[in-house]
Amino acid sequence: MAQLQRHCLVTVGATVGFKQLTEQVLQPEFWEFLSAEGFTSLRIQCGPDISWASARLDSLRDRVPEGLEVHVFETTPNLMMDEMMLCKACSGLRRMGVVVSHAGTGTILDAWKVGLPVIVVPNETLLDNHQAEMAKHLAKEGYAITSTASYLDLQGAIHKADLLWQDNKSRWPPHTVKPQKAPGALRLWEMHPQEVEKEEDAQMIND
Repeated sequence: MAQLQRHCLVTVGATVGFKQLTEQVLQPEFWEFLSAEGFTSLRIQCGPDISWASARLDSLRDRVPEGLEVHVFETTPNLMMDEMMLCKACSGLRRMGVVVSHAGTGTILDAWKVGLPVIVVPNETLLDNHQAEMAKHLAKEGYAITSTASYLDLQGAIHKADLLWQDNKSRWPPHTVKPQKAPGALRLWEMHPQEVEKEEDAQMIND
């Protein structure tokens, strides 16, 4: 029987970048861990660090485990539809994957909408360290796993994320994702938290 696909998406945002995280997920030791956990694909959205990340990946191509594909890209017009949907389980085709994200509200809400396990890695170099506060709040409420950028911490977080996703299925069930939004409709992260609860019928608590 052919191995089911399993995708890990790492996203750092489109404008600022997060080289520390990108560097860690481009470690061959992290690739070996993913392969052992049944992942078949690691896709890294690395924003402005794309040139550096591409060169590093090219230099380490011979250390990518058999059966695992590693791909870096700058950005995409629709991260949820283009990339996150690859992490969603599909009977006979894919196992549930995982999203590793900087603490960007829009990215996290999109992952919740699809119904994916989320690992939040705050970029503590940003102004006022606001991402660390966001990550702390999400972990406290049980909506995400937090981790440092270290690939060793990420490995532990992936195990925890699987367990949290199983526990949270009834709290924020996935919704059907439509290819195009209706004219004039708000994207999820543009809505007030109370409207998110009403529209998505989900129990989400936001800063």
